[in-house]
Amino acid sequence: MDFESAEALQYLQQLYQSTAGKTDAQVSMFAVGETLGLDKTTAGKMAEDLIGNGLAEVKTLSGGIGITDLGVERVQADGGSPAAVSDDLELNSGPVLDDSGRQAMETVLSKLRDHIATAKSNYDRLEELVIDMKTIEVQLLSPRPKTAIFREALFSLQSAFKRVGASAMAEQLSRMTGR
Repeated sequence: MDFESAEALQYLQQLYQSTAGKTDAQVSMFAVGETLGLDKTTAGKMAEDLIGNGLAEVKTLSGGIGITDLGVERVQADGGSPAAVSDDLELNSGPVLDDSGRQAMETVLSKLRDHIATAKSNYDRLEELVIDMKTIEVQLLSPRPKTAIFREALFSLQSAFKRVGASAMAEQLSRMTGR
């Protein structure tokens, strides 16, 4: 694929926005494509080409990808900037997480990682947060990720963030869990 084409650059820009320009973030290659109106096959091919050109990298075998430093540089050279992440992230109500719910969970994980990196708390509390986040990461690997497991992990994280005084993060998690 020619990375000077408008479609390819659009996919790269959307990946950049979906990851907020962070190389440690992970998003679904299919969700990125869906945002652009692409079917799964086309989105997969676009992602493969990005990976082949060193602009993206594989994060999970189930379609999770991330942007690389080279990808960030390319988008920024074209004048791109990361979009703000919405605070209105929601899980679907079905028993299995849909693509938008999966995207929401990946976005929340990225926010949680950022928050934990700057948190000033004791080891036991941080360990509790990290283990709940790992529960979410493992469930995202499932071909049929269970919404109930995400809700419980988010509720546990919400409680932990309240205990460490991170009320803004606890409030966002509360909106996602409906509790």
